Amino acid sequence: IKMTFSKSNKQVNTEPGVSRKTAASIGLFGAVSIIIGSTVGVGIFFKNGNIFRNNNGNPWGVLFSWIIAFVVALAIAYSFGEIVTCKTKSANSGLAGWYERLIGYRSGRLVKILLPLLYYGIYVLVDAIFFSEAIFNCFSQGNKINCGNNTMWYVIFVALAGIFVFATLNLFCSRALQKTSNVTTILKFIPLGLVILTGIIFGCINKDQNLFANDSITTIDGTEYSGQFSFTGMLDSLPAIFFAFDSFLIIGNIAGEMKNPNKNIPLSIVVSMVVAGILYLLVTIGQICVGCSSAYAVFDFVFAGNTIAKSAFHYIISIFIFISIFGVLNSMTMGAIRSFDSAVEEEIIVGSKWMKKVANGKFLMKGFILLSFVTAFYTIIFGIPSGVMNTDQIFDGVSNFIVLAFFGIYAVLSAASILNRYNGHAPEVIKQKGQIPAAVIGSFGCFFIFGYGLIWQFCGNIAINANKQFEAWGLFIDNKVTLTYAQAAIWFWTMCGIMIVLPFLNELGIKATDKNYDQAFFWQKQKKAINA
Repeated sequence: IKMTFSKSNKQVNTEPGVSRKTAASIGLFGAVSIIIGSTVGVGIFFKNGNIFRNNNGNPWGVLFSWIIAFVVALAIAYSFGEIVTCKTKSANSGLAGWYERLIGYRSGRLVKILLPLLYYGIYVLVDAIFFSEAIFNCFSQGNKINCGNNTMWYVIFVALAGIFVFATLNLFCSRALQKTSNVTTILKFIPLGLVILTGIIFGCINKDQNLFANDSITTIDGTEYSGQFSFTGMLDSLPAIFFAFDSFLIIGNIAGEMKNPNKNIPLSIVVSMVVAGILYLLVTIGQICVGCSSAYAVFDFVFAGNTIAKSAFHYIISIFIFISIFGVLNSMTMGAIRSFDSAVEEEIIVGSKWMKKVANGKFLMKGFILLSFVTAFYTIIFGIPSGVMNTDQIFDGVSNFIVLAFFGIYAVLSAASILNRYNGHAPEVIKQKGQIPAAVIGSFGCFFIFGYGLIWQFCGNIAINANKQFEAWGLFIDNKVTLTYAQAAIWFWTMCGIMIVLPFLNELGIKATDKNYDQAFFWQKQKKAINA
């Protein structure tokens, strides 16, 4: 991979076939648009129902859940403002490259494997499921999708079609997709603004459903809230909220296409997280004021006495939410296909040489091929059981797990950035004020939340509530299917097993199929020094 440097010795481009002009085409606004485009638009619209249920509709429990997650996520994001300035072998290597430089070759290679095969592989499929459900919501009359016993099969089919379309567009009109990301980022503020203003104004006028004014209510969609504060319910909500803040590091995968990346990447990450956090809190307050955890239900409440207006606003909001999630899937696919392409180019994925040969040098084709295989793999594992059970609970739970696991990975690197300050032979970074307290808060918060989920939520809690219905997962499929705590734990530990076993299978596959492989596996010492 040819590397090009500017006079200031900053990385500009490592992507094969990308000109210097193209490589420096994304500025600060474009970077912010891509991050917000991939971050804002799914969690806040799709996850608040679970958060309200976990907290029994208690407004302070709901708000504290969001505030705690926001503080931890912002602290992690701020600490990465310094981490991302260390030079890596590839300008687009992102998280794996930073791991390799700050911690070492072995951990860097492990993350390089996990990012395409686990994180992006699952994340793109889950976002596509949400994208598909947003389409079906445009044609449904209520807040739940009900197309009969085959609903989830339809959702999965449309999701796979969405992935194929976005991945294909990245091959032929990548620049157009970047511009589309800017547009959808702006448009997604419309439904957010409507929910905020409508919820707060009508909640103040009519306090019958206002959770701030009532200890317990039955919402317009029939949900009963006791209003009782639950500390464990607040902690149970954090993984789902982290989903709403994740993807802020996607910008690391297109650093080689950015103007002044050492300045614009840290700034774009922090600005995007602050904007997202403020929006999420305001939307949540608006929903609390009318006792509705769904953006759709807010307008059902406001126009409860006017069937025509209620139906019209349902369609209007559905369309805008679809546009918002369209932008999320666009941005996520844009970053994911580059991560896949980079992994194949570096030959760290089994079958890389074959994929490179098939791609024949075409821009991002290697990433397209790997994305296809990984998507098929996870569709079989998660899609078939979901289709048979006709539920979206599995995909919702998987999305929470993958975010929880990778916030733990972020926390390790954030903690390593503190040690980097006192290591005389550490990679050079552009130091920023407040790095150490931000890294301490962020890494401790992530470790605590990950440990809580690992030790209590899916271990200790199972012994008490094994056969109880696990209602913390699930979005829009209206079929009354609910996993038990024991079944949810099985899926959680299945994901843990995949995360542990998958890197070994990948390395053993390379070892078996490529006798002349000249790179060290992640359990071996590095064969060649990093040249950055």
